Amino acid sequence: MWKMILHYKMLKKIFTNYFNHVDTANDGEAGLKSFLLFKDNNDAYYDLVISDINMPNMGGVEMSRAMINENPEQSIIFITAHDEASFLHDAIEVGIDGFLNKPIDIDQLKIVLFKITRSISDRKLINSFYKEVEDLNMKLQEQNDEINIEKAKLEEQIVLFNTQVNATNTKHQQVEQLLQQQNKESSEPLLDDNFSKDEDEGEENVLFLSDDCDELTELFDELPELMAQYSIDDDVNNMYKVIAGLKKISSILLRYTPFLDPLAKSFEEFSTTIEDNIDDFIKMYKEDPDNATMLFDAVSLDMERYIKRFSDESMAMKNIHHIHHPTTLSIKQIIGMISPENIDEGEMEFF
Repeated sequence: MWKMILHYKMLKKIFTNYFNHVDTANDGEAGLKSFLLFKDNNDAYYDLVISDINMPNMGGVEMSRAMINENPEQSIIFITAHDEASFLHDAIEVGIDGFLNKPIDIDQLKIVLFKITRSISDRKLINSFYKEVEDLNMKLQEQNDEINIEKAKLEEQIVLFNTQVNATNTKHQQVEQLLQQQNKESSEPLLDDNFSKDEDEGEENVLFLSDDCDELTELFDELPELMAQYSIDDDVNNMYKVIAGLKKISSILLRYTPFLDPLAKSFEEFSTTIEDNIDDFIKMYKEDPDNATMLFDAVSLDMERYIKRFSDESMAMKNIHHIHHPTTLSIKQIIGMISPENIDEGEMEFF
């Protein structure tokens, strides 16, 4: 659909033969006003402006310069007389697309309009093509962003899954080595074998409180996740959250003194060692994240099973070493990795 503006009302009938919409203006100032008003009302510019060079209030060159500043792709044709040659240089400098000589010759008009309209059509086709390409690229980028988000979620799930697998494998190794150290034979070395050595509870026993079970479970669920998250984002704040979690665990266990004093002390020593050697701990973790994560997972898995059992079964003082022994060994192993000088001479290590 072609639209244009010109300044000769008597020519309007001629141009309506070539364009679907034609507006006229008496001078350059009115022409510019009509140009801007058309854009506001139609959200589009005229396809073509045909203007005289010499006009009252605002000349054709000045009007054209304002229009091209507004729309750099605006197509403009000047109607000129032989005595207006002095304006041609300025018109060309502005970026005029063509000229019509006075008096207007119909054959010349057809030739000029054919060239300019073909150029406008080509430009519209190219712009439409680039717009389609731009829209397609935008959709592809959005899809790529969605894929990257899903990929990141999947990678995080894989890390957390591997964390749980590592925890199970490590604890199996720990229990198997503990049983070998005690010359015990087992066809299926699981942590439950330690519980099988329990004797009668006797007089001294204690039961985990429900609130403490919930809080400890939440803390031990969080520890492996924080370690896994550090592997993803390398945020040291996750390590300080680990330290805070270990301290909280120690304080909860101390509520069950003297039953869990050794275990509470181990967690306190654990948190203090990391806090005092945070740089060494991070370095150690980065150098061997799998081994460190497996040991963390093993401690968490131990405690989760203890909490589950002793939330409905009281702990007897004579059997409490079954809780201390495998878990404190895991904690000592990690402490030794962080700060070897904290391992006492002669202390047995299982890894």
